[in-house]
Amino acid sequence: MIKKTLALATSTMILTACSNAQPQAEMPTVGSETDAHSCLLSAGQSYSYLKKACVQVFDVADIKLDDPTNKTQTVYGILSEDKQQVEVFTSDLPENTVLDVVKGGYISKDGKVSLMKTKTSWKIRK
Repeated sequence: MIKKTLALATSTMILTACSNAQPQAEMPTVGSETDAHSCLLSAGQSYSYLKKACVQVFDVADIKLDDPTNKTQTVYGILSEDKQQVEVFTSDLPENTVLDVVKGGYISKDGKVSLMKTKTSWKIRK
């Protein structure tokens, strides 16, 4: 009888020692990281100030061209509905780079960035 009681007490202590009474930290869902605008980063979304929505720039861009400073990257442009502005997406320009229409293309308010139409393609100057 003492052996059974001792075995039961030992088993209870072992099981109690193995239990994890500490609450586990909530694990974030993989691929759920969002930016300040709630755009899903893992889905390749960026916030468009012209469209006022999260977009996959590579899917909705009206203008696509190779980045002249880095041939492994692409410059994307999203036109406003009335085509009076273009929002430019590239790695070395800040978010919300919006250019205004001028003869032959678009230019930033400070004149540092321009996107000009040639006979066959677009050219960017930054």
